Amino acid sequence: MPVSESSVELVNYPPAQITTEDGVINILQLTDPHLYLDPDTETAGINNYQSFTACLQQALNENIRCDLILLSGDLVNEVKPEIYKNIYQLLQQTRIPFVCIAGNHDVTDELDPHLPFSQRRFVPHEPNPMLLSNHCLALNEWRLLLIDSSVPGKIYGSVGNKNLNWLSQKLANSHHPVIIAMHHHVLPMGSAWIDQHITEDAEDFWQRVESYPTVKAVVSGHVHQNFESQRAGIKVYATPSTCYQFKPKSDDFAIDDQAVPGYRWLSLNKQGIIKSWITRLENKKA
Repeated sequence: MPVSESSVELVNYPPAQITTEDGVINILQLTDPHLYLDPDTETAGINNYQSFTACLQQALNENIRCDLILLSGDLVNEVKPEIYKNIYQLLQQTRIPFVCIAGNHDVTDELDPHLPFSQRRFVPHEPNPMLLSNHCLALNEWRLLLIDSSVPGKIYGSVGNKNLNWLSQKLANSHHPVIIAMHHHVLPMGSAWIDQHITEDAEDFWQRVESYPTVKAVVSGHVHQNFESQRAGIKVYATPSTCYQFKPKSDDFAIDDQAVPGYRWLSLNKQGIIKSWITRLENKKA
């Protein structure tokens, strides 16, 4: 059934199944675009909207077939339905199936940004209807499990018992290789300030999933930088933002002026193996 949000109707969304003749699924992950209603708004010298659309266009012009676009949270930097409408229409024009999940900025308006961080106000919001949770997408033999780690009014993440129980049920009843997508990171980044805003129940998450050999990877956003690690044989990926980047290994908040916006490709083959890589925007000022 179509989902309506003001004047936009989400037709054929979300997708439930994607199949390809060659058995390979290529996922384009875009994350943390932080879009504003005013498309001319800049952050740290980068036009958020132009940088997002440039990343999307560059990726789709690459010599690789895109089977699914994954937007892994913080789609907006101000919670307004009109921005989601614009995002939906932009993605619909690609004619490529897409899925979106919530980040902290999708459920929280951060007010008074001119004040020190501790003095700012954080206003909770309900997630937009296009933001998915507890959604299973069949990708050939693979299963992509989408969960909402956002907490309205907060920056940190939480999987929560509802999502944990849903994950356990899906994993217990499936023999397919699985990739899990969420917004918040589930392994420490070694950066004190961003690790204050990690998934707070990450250990509960790991206790649920690491006993299932079908879980091949967890992919997230939130940290505005490339990160690749693993735990219990499960690959863990975090992905650069399509706009500004955070400085790695910095204990205090810091923008990485040298890092370029980017995106991640995840290629899932029929043998249950993942290949993944980061591509940076060729023209930072695009």
